[in-house]
Amino acid sequence: MKRVNILSIIQAFSSLKQDSYKCFLRHYGIGIKDDEVNDLESLAKALRTIESDKRIFDQFYIGYKIPQISKEFDLLRFGEGCVVNIELKRSATKEKIEKQLKRNKYYLSFLEKEMHFFSFVSKTSELFYLNSSDQLEAVDFSRLISALKGMQVKPIDNIDSLFNPSNYLVSPFNSTQKFVNNEYFLTVQQETIVREIISAIDSSASATYISIKGSAGTGKTLLVYDIAKSLREAGKKPLIIHCGYLNDGQLKLKGTYQWHITQIKDFGGLEFSDYDLVIIDEAQRIYKSQLLKIIEKINIVNGKCIFSYDKLQTLAAWEENSNIDGIISSIPSILTYKLTEKIRTNKEIATFIKLLFNNKTAAKLSTSNNIELNFFDNEEDAKDYLSSLSSQGWDVLRFTPSQYNKEHHQKYSDVFNENSHKVIGQEFDSVAVTIDSYFNYDTDGDLIYTAKAFYDPVKMLFQNITRTRKRLNIILINNSVLFDRCASVLEDQSA
Repeated sequence: MKRVNILSIIQAFSSLKQDSYKCFLRHYGIGIKDDEVNDLESLAKALRTIESDKRIFDQFYIGYKIPQISKEFDLLRFGEGCVVNIELKRSATKEKIEKQLKRNKYYLSFLEKEMHFFSFVSKTSELFYLNSSDQLEAVDFSRLISALKGMQVKPIDNIDSLFNPSNYLVSPFNSTQKFVNNEYFLTVQQETIVREIISAIDSSASATYISIKGSAGTGKTLLVYDIAKSLREAGKKPLIIHCGYLNDGQLKLKGTYQWHITQIKDFGGLEFSDYDLVIIDEAQRIYKSQLLKIIEKINIVNGKCIFSYDKLQTLAAWEENSNIDGIISSIPSILTYKLTEKIRTNKEIATFIKLLFNNKTAAKLSTSNNIELNFFDNEEDAKDYLSSLSSQGWDVLRFTPSQYNKEHHQKYSDVFNENSHKVIGQEFDSVAVTIDSYFNYDTDGDLIYTAKAFYDPVKMLFQNITRTRKRLNIILINNSVLFDRCASVLEDQSA
């Protein structure tokens, strides 16, 4: 996206032919609706009646969206030490305006600059400002003009470089305090789902079932925990049943904040009639007998139940063969939601993962700055390297070993590192994973593992590698085939 002069956009809209105008917008990477241009013109007229210096209309970003988050700003202008944000409204209540500007402040606060937040209502030609106390106040247009004229406009090569999507991705488990303090926002899709689900829960007197599906990084966990928090704030009592080990974040929510969270193995003694909602998180890992018993208990008390899961995130053959997704989907009148936008894993790493797990996939990385590649020809040196990574800010994630047999990956794994089962639902800024000599590709190009293991190493690798938010370190141990694949993918990006 490029900066543009506001007057130029307005005059191109009114004077150019439609095809020429659309070409003009594409040149600047702008997506703006005709009604929004009309609102923009109303703002420009209001400013020009009291200010002759037309430089205040120059070098704006129009309709900028933070990558992956899809958070959009109508107008942004960057100075050496400040940012001006202007939102355009045809009409809106003061409550909605204040809420939007506070949200904008949250997203822009990571820039650590002086910030000015305005909202222009074209229907009434009113201008509002979010003051330093986070209070909305009506202001004269001279306030906006003063802010614009006081800026020393800063050239920016790539506006996306200012925003790190991972700054806004709060995890209830790994950023528990921020979650409790409401220092996060949901995507538009997530907000819509939350409203619809809470409405369905409140309006139904019979047993109600809801499924939330989504692949790794789409925000399922944050969504269901936000629903639970909303119910708690409304004086209701939700229960979360986690299909795995409880992590530190869950234990903190349970111990410090008295959330009702339990492991799936302990659900049998609970009375579902005591709860306004039962959430089954990571439901793809539930036993079929447990699932059927939960459905029976919900039906008896006309309860409300949410299943949150990703059918691909299984770690053992029995989990995949249980067809949990099929059973849940066949529940009569179940409401189903599917999260589609990956908001945790950055696009660079998400693309790399696709290319790694199938060597016939054709795609190209936009950059490889956040991916490291290391090779060792023996387990001893690899283990020494892995042991050094924790002090460098890496979370080294190992495969879960069998309880019955010694497996190859245990030769280089450190028992003090978290295993695949312990990190379910969690996320980390920097993740290191290992690929040993038994990984290969089949004739279809899919990644396979050729040694025996109780849990599926390919699925565990996928579980581990998709826990990262920012950086990824691939450590290959005596595997030239996978090294060549990774190296060629990274080399292709730099070519």
